[in-house]
Amino acid sequence: MRTIVAGLLFAALLQFSCPATAATDDSFEINVITPATGSGAFLGKSYKETFGALEVAINRSGGIRGKRVAFVLNDSQTMPQTGLQIANGLIAKHVAAFIDGGPSTVCGASIPAVVNSGPVDYCLSPVIHPPSGSYVFSAGLSSVDQARLAVRYFRERGWTKIAMLSSTDTTGEDLERQTDLALKASENAAVAIVSRDHFTGADLSVAAQVARIKASDAQAVIVWTTGTPFGTVVRSLADAGVALPVLTTNSNMTYAQMSAYAAQLPNQMYFPALLALTPEATGKGPLHDAQVAYLAAFKAVGVRPDEGHILAWDPTMILVSALRKLGPAASAAQIRDYILHLHGWVGVDGVYDFSSGNQRGVADNAAAIARWDTKKNTWVRVSRPQGYL
Repeated sequence: MRTIVAGLLFAALLQFSCPATAATDDSFEINVITPATGSGAFLGKSYKETFGALEVAINRSGGIRGKRVAFVLNDSQTMPQTGLQIANGLIAKHVAAFIDGGPSTVCGASIPAVVNSGPVDYCLSPVIHPPSGSYVFSAGLSSVDQARLAVRYFRERGWTKIAMLSSTDTTGEDLERQTDLALKASENAAVAIVSRDHFTGADLSVAAQVARIKASDAQAVIVWTTGTPFGTVVRSLADAGVALPVLTTNSNMTYAQMSAYAAQLPNQMYFPALLALTPEATGKGPLHDAQVAYLAAFKAVGVRPDEGHILAWDPTMILVSALRKLGPAASAAQIRDYILHLHGWVGVDGVYDFSSGNQRGVADNAAAIARWDTKKNTWVRVSRPQGYL
């Protein structure tokens, strides 16, 4: 059944030739809070491309019970206050569900307003941790699992002395905390942080922090930040001549960023990546088929999908599957309960099972470590799932 669905989506996407259509009386609106401008605009661009493709795919396969789907994109400007204002407006309109493109600071501002009573908020930031059974869901690979993969891979490579540089925003603080928890696992007893520093997203340079990394005996560096601040770090590392392996969050896995920072990227640039980002290493089976169809469809319309596209795809299709099952008049409680009981749903990120209570449906077995390959101009998988060599 899943293979048939993937095939239908593939056929629809091959005919994609226009942006999202405007809502009409016969359409069903799905609202999206997206960082179209500001520091998260690199993700916003990916989201816009994905929602345009999804709109065509969904409508060519019947829409939602005959109603055409129209995605309404609301620009948060990557500002938490603006995101919350938009979310409050959607609550006032009594929408049953919306998608929040994040990043985590934007999602985090809206969560208290919806977590207990709805509407359903499907946040595309992997580093938020919604309460089990709540109205909030999270996309992609949890920061818990990103940290586990990072530490495990470094340990497997024999890089046991780690420098960690984190931004002071929600993303940096959470990933740093999860890394410290991962280091407490008995399997990681030999791994230690030998240099720990912080910076703000507004900092134009982290030269002082990088100097301390260079003076330490670190064998590798973890950089926990996203967007423009990531560029600040790699520029400072390059300026200081630091040639250590660097790993950062998968939120930075966009072709736009890799292109923008190409001259400064270290030779060994690693990411804890969802398996869909390295499909050539996925074995034969339903997951491989879903990934091939997804990637081929975007290739046919001239888009190279990256982390932003992947983060938006499966959550949107899960939400649409709920609305197709329940009908366009479904309540927030009905949609939430549908997702909470979803089991065995195959997407491009993996096989979803929400019974664990993590509000995202996938865990570290849906990811591996990937390295940016400058010659291939893409990411290549360099570990087995879960970060093991």
